Amino acid sequence: MARQKLGQHFLVSGKILERIAVAACGDHAALAVEIGPGRGALTEHLLTRADRVCAIEIDEALVGHLRERWRCEPRFEILEGNALDVDWSQWGAGVLAGNLPYYIATPIISRYVRAPGLLSKAVFLIQKEVAERITASPGGREYGYFSVECQLFADPKYLFTVAPGAFRPPPKVDSAVIRLTPRSELPIDEPAAFLAFVSACFRQKRKTLRNNLAGKYPAALLEARPEISRRAEQLSVAEFVELYRALSLPPPGRGSE
Repeated sequence: MARQKLGQHFLVSGKILERIAVAACGDHAALAVEIGPGRGALTEHLLTRADRVCAIEIDEALVGHLRERWRCEPRFEILEGNALDVDWSQWGAGVLAGNLPYYIATPIISRYVRAPGLLSKAVFLIQKEVAERITASPGGREYGYFSVECQLFADPKYLFTVAPGAFRPPPKVDSAVIRLTPRSELPIDEPAAFLAFVSACFRQKRKTLRNNLAGKYPAALLEARPEISRRAEQLSVAEFVELYRALSLPPPGRGSE
């Protein structure tokens, strides 16, 4: 039985499970790291495409079930614990996959895009609402800080929607599968400071950049920027980078101090 305290809704559709495994591993992967394997439905499909599957599961009862199910499978390893406390790259180079409960999806995705380590891509099944936020374009209501964070560090792609009927028990909302591919180079040298700036820009989402950045920069510097009358949700990642750089430049005459 799924344990609702952990937000568990087990995917049971074989067709969807195979599509996720293909998206993660392609024809072959040396290693697949799986977060939250549950009863092992996706694990079974990953084992047909990966040389090794290393899974991380927080539920003690499910860990026991998985160890018993694959006790004679040397290519499978299960680690009991919270995925946020585990070094996902400890097993080597590979891919990351998982059916993520709502309560932990955002922190796991944020951690992966910021520090993917040896895992070249991630394929996650998450709530459709979260998937739309991650892949949103500027100007839409879904576009926000989390969109910018994910798109700064990775190239996210919305793969397909999964209806509630594919799960047991069925959730109340649609889900979606996304793929995250880390960027080899970032457009900014100080991502932490840049994201703090982006957070300030989204402080009150319906306010303009002028309102949200007032008091943080000289008024004359802000008014010199053509985008200052726009809202944060209207700026692309590239435009945020341009604005951040412009506002971070030293005042004239002080650049050599």
